[in-house]
Amino acid sequence: MTTRPQNPDGFAVSLALGPIPGIYVPLRPPRQTSARDQHVSIGGTMTDIPASLRYSNDHLWTRSSTDAGVVRVGVTDFAQQSLGDVVDVTLPNPGDTIKAGEACGEIESVKSVSDLIAPITGTVRTRNDHLADSPDLVNSDPYGQGWMFEVEIDQATLDGQLSALMDASAYGTLVGA
Repeated sequence: MTTRPQNPDGFAVSLALGPIPGIYVPLRPPRQTSARDQHVSIGGTMTDIPASLRYSNDHLWTRSSTDAGVVRVGVTDFAQQSLGDVVDVTLPNPGDTIKAGEACGEIESVKSVSDLIAPITGTVRTRNDHLADSPDLVNSDPYGQGWMFEVEIDQATLDGQLSALMDASAYGTLVGA
């Protein structure tokens, strides 16, 4: 059994970082003045729901790229918290056609294995191969380095597909925020 070093002041002590103070997480977040940086509280933990993204019922987010018709996809902060430590991610291959509402990969955590359900229809342009060696990026940075794949979408259907997804407020309601 490993014991954690303790600081006489009651702080946890990281072997790499030294004393670490406790983190206070309020039950209700402070009122935000900007919808762009919206944070909501769920079950005593803070869940980030960026207002600039669109969300699926299956807890994936989408972000339009600066490249016309390209959308980046990843797992939401709520989903990664619910999954626990992510240990493996199986992503679709570039060139694969994915269809909204259908499985296109898997995410495995210490708790379970879950299908990744495509939030949109299109052709996979690229995938985040860094997740093969560092699946924990999904936990540590779900909206940044933990992204999953990018999809090329027909320009004629792009706006309709994105508008069919939830905005941050609707997703917050879905997850009980």
